[in-house]
Amino acid sequence: MSQETSWLLQISVGPVQEFIAAARRTRDLWFGSSMLSEISKAAAKAVKDAGAELIFPAPNVPGKDLEPDSDLNVANVILARASGDDQAMNALAEKAREAAVARFKEFAAEAYEKAGRWIEEKRWERQIEDVIEFYAAWTELGTEEGAYKAARQKVARLLAARKNLRDFLPHEGESGVPKSSLDGLRESVFRDGKVPAIPGLRLKEGEALDSVGLIKRIAGDERFPSVSRVAVDPWVRGAKEETLRELRPHCEALVKAGAISRVKGYTAFPYEGTAVMLSRHAAMLAEREDGDKEGAKAACKAIAEILSRLRPQDRPQEPYFALLVADGDRMGAAISEIKNMKGHQDFSKTLSEFAGKAQKVIKDFHGVCVYTGGDDVLAFLPLDTCLGCARELHEAFGELLKDYKSLKDQRSPTLSVGISIGHAMEDLEDLLEFGRGAERVAKKGIGDEAADQGVDRNGLAVVVRSRGSGAVVVREQWRCNDKEGRADTLALADVSLDERLQYWARLFSDGAIPNKFPYELRENAAFYREWEAGDVLKSAVRDDMKRIFRRKDVRLSDEEKKRVEDYIDSRLFGHRDIERLSDELLIAQWIGFGIRQVKGGDR
Repeated sequence: MSQETSWLLQISVGPVQEFIAAARRTRDLWFGSSMLSEISKAAAKAVKDAGAELIFPAPNVPGKDLEPDSDLNVANVILARASGDDQAMNALAEKAREAAVARFKEFAAEAYEKAGRWIEEKRWERQIEDVIEFYAAWTELGTEEGAYKAARQKVARLLAARKNLRDFLPHEGESGVPKSSLDGLRESVFRDGKVPAIPGLRLKEGEALDSVGLIKRIAGDERFPSVSRVAVDPWVRGAKEETLRELRPHCEALVKAGAISRVKGYTAFPYEGTAVMLSRHAAMLAEREDGDKEGAKAACKAIAEILSRLRPQDRPQEPYFALLVADGDRMGAAISEIKNMKGHQDFSKTLSEFAGKAQKVIKDFHGVCVYTGGDDVLAFLPLDTCLGCARELHEAFGELLKDYKSLKDQRSPTLSVGISIGHAMEDLEDLLEFGRGAERVAKKGIGDEAADQGVDRNGLAVVVRSRGSGAVVVREQWRCNDKEGRADTLALADVSLDERLQYWARLFSDGAIPNKFPYELRENAAFYREWEAGDVLKSAVRDDMKRIFRRKDVRLSDEEKKRVEDYIDSRLFGHRDIERLSDELLIAQWIGFGIRQVKGGDR
């Protein structure tokens, strides 16, 4: 081969499962995602420093964006163009692998420094050497028209084939040693089964961690906010400053006792939400096996006394929050239209720009960004802001990628967003699965029927899973936002799902609609289940629903009554339509629950 041969190199770094999917706490999830990005970034930097030209990622400021701990998120797949013979490509891939391993070992060294005296050293070293998964493939890049696209497709196939030939090292497990509580893949690295007394470790009795789990739990200094802090954020924003001022010294006492942690990203109340969740105090104290237990008890008692002086409606309520999962639609079609490397680099930069913008949007809506990489977003949000954040993300994505149209149908990529509302004390694994399920519904519809109707993708789905109840789901495709601010005056049938939910939520938060109302609608739907479709059914359903909305305990203005009745006339034809309206109102009720908390002392 000539020294001037040009190659397309593709690299995959992992393991994704251990770094991201295996998570019991929000910090596991966030730090695992961050660590995988940092490891991939190190591999990309090694490729760039060796003289290759990066295609994905395509940093805007290469000398800065690829440095450790920069704001750039890098996915675990890297694409680059390089020159040399086959031996040189093998050496380049090896440099990238070494850089990835070295970056991982930096995280490992940081964790070992904090927990080394509790760790079985030989077991730790053996595990550290067997964590990083690294695969590379390359193919010759010709100069003729269409060569880049053909080479990109070929190298992707080669990499997939290489990953199928996984490297299986001999298993060196130890009998009698407990497995990691996160995923059960490796043995615990704790010596003699003793749990280290390290702040932030938060292990229950009998739990254990392997090397990866321990690194995710204690490496780094930043305290990632728990879902409990996100859940109480509407209450914090609605609480009087004097109440927060009274609470702060007692929260600091809990931090000092090791019962809670300070968290980043919040200035008004930088503590875990469990500090003001009285129902969690007993469990929080029971988990303390060291530290100042008496000090923690005294702090909990003082917090309870402060909150007891508030009106019941002004105290922190049940800690529900929203988990948002978003993913780009038609991304494969958009990429397939790109004919050359420059176009792919520009596309990569656009995705990086969206990722950076998404982080800001989530923060602006009082949320916590777990991961933004390309067209993927994972975030935790308060109830009252989740719909606004979803809309802003969707608009930003559409604006940035509007020029990447498919030649087949002239459609640009869109963003489907799933929102799952759940209780902060549910298992994180379950909450994540619910969120990913909501995103699938956003793309495919309820029961995957959207494709048959031609309305798949570009969707918003909102799912509520309250404790002790089944899931309630609503889903529609996104519509253009009302940029004139007339959403509250337009016909309800003409506004998008997010705006309609916001409207119902405001009525619930104002007390205009009683909380029992959605359930009564559901009962009415059952009455019409066996009726034949037709004008008689339509008339009966509409008259019945209007009668219910005219009751004395429904305090709507004449204008709002007319608006609701017009919606009933345009949307309700039978029992399924009543059920859909009931679902819509049930979900809006949860959004309204968050809005009421923010109102706080203004009530």
